[in-house]
Amino acid sequence: MSDTKNGGPAPKPDAAPSPTRRQALALTLLSPMASVPALAQPPLFAGPASQFVQLDPPEDAGSLALTDLAGKSKPLSAYRGKAILLNFWASWCPPCRRELPILRRLQARAAHEPFVVLPVSLDKSAATVTAYLKRLGLADLSTFIDAAGTVASGPKSTQPTPFALYGMPMTYVLDHEARSVGYLVGEADWDSPEGLKLLRFYARAAG
Repeated sequence: MSDTKNGGPAPKPDAAPSPTRRQALALTLLSPMASVPALAQPPLFAGPASQFVQLDPPEDAGSLALTDLAGKSKPLSAYRGKAILLNFWASWCPPCRRELPILRRLQARAAHEPFVVLPVSLDKSAATVTAYLKRLGLADLSTFIDAAGTVASGPKSTQPTPFALYGMPMTYVLDHEARSVGYLVGEADWDSPEGLKLLRFYARAAG
């Protein structure tokens, strides 16, 4: 059967009308798959014992404050705009001793990088930490202390803390908004090209 007006075939009665360009665009924008971008995956990074584990969703930690060896407090929100390597260590931890020189090198590098390195000792006194670092030749390593165990704790702790410890040392990575985005249990070469790539990955969004 023909269309008597233009000579073309008549549309089938059950054929759905083709969407206009504007309708097609609206359908695309309203599609759940189109409206939610895929989450970027961090570069792979691992230490001798385990690999970096991404937290989804990230956990805000900007309201948390750390205490330095002089007893002064500084909130993590003060470092917004940069990625944060938050490393928990102690003088009684042999793997920590191997990792501390790496953190010192990374601190020196961080002056020209979009991240900061914040070691936190779990020792009970600043005097112990100071003497230990001096004995290792790491007196210039800038570190905080969590003597009361209010920032991080293991599974046997009787009080909840913002950061859970599954081993020692343990490192959390925070993004440029001071959100905890992942962790790694055990020592790792954070100053390696792979470690630097991971830290820069979480700092890129700051630009």
